[in-house]
Amino acid sequence: MTVLAKPEVRSRADRDALIERYLPLVRHIVGRLTYGLPRGIDRDDLQATGAMGLIRAAETWEEDKGASFKTFAYTAIRGAILDELRRLDPVPRATRERLRRLEKQWQGLARERAPTPPRGEVGARLSCSPEELEADLVALHSSSLVSIDDDGADSDDSVLGQLGDDDDQDPSARAEHRESIEVVYRAISNLNEQARRAVVLYYDEGLLLKDIGALLGVSESRVCQILARAIATLRLALNEQEACC
Repeated sequence: MTVLAKPEVRSRADRDALIERYLPLVRHIVGRLTYGLPRGIDRDDLQATGAMGLIRAAETWEEDKGASFKTFAYTAIRGAILDELRRLDPVPRATRERLRRLEKQWQGLARERAPTPPRGEVGARLSCSPEELEADLVALHSSSLVSIDDDGADSDDSVLGQLGDDDDQDPSARAEHRESIEVVYRAISNLNEQARRAVVLYYDEGLLLKDIGALLGVSESRVCQILARAIATLRLALNEQEACC
């Protein structure tokens, strides 16, 4: 019995044209990763991984399935990068447990005091220094993206993006959506000036981390830390709002 080879979705020339056209998308995605990288790995090292995701997207994208190639490629590139980061730097179980305790204490204080409780009180309850608390806040954000146990890690990298558009929602859902937006913006207003600027430049202006660093006068790795801590704070505020509903 003769087995017929599966026909290619598109010609090699068309595939190569897609890859060439969207290669800058790889640099864009790598340049906007908002969490620290494993020791010995820099963003340039992830370019090749992202490019492999782009190649797979160009080989498998089916135009009649509805998604644009840019959307399809974005998901494939980002997924390939996150898979590589999970492989290189899985979050240890002990770290995950500590981060769960951090989130629980933060939410407990939020119910007692305010949506964004003072970090000093959170640190006192966890018996950790301000430096240790800041590192854990960054890790809390990173673990939500890189943890091999987090099935939702490959969604959007934006807390604001998770709020989506309420045009197609029913009145009750729209009201909850507006309340979530208010929670996020209240939390943003409670950030320090540098963190607020970083959030605006990242989400509203869509800048790369190196460009944000140039504007703030800090290194790219410092921008990563600032954004990671801010995003963790915003996510905790959203989680608390959802728990109260």
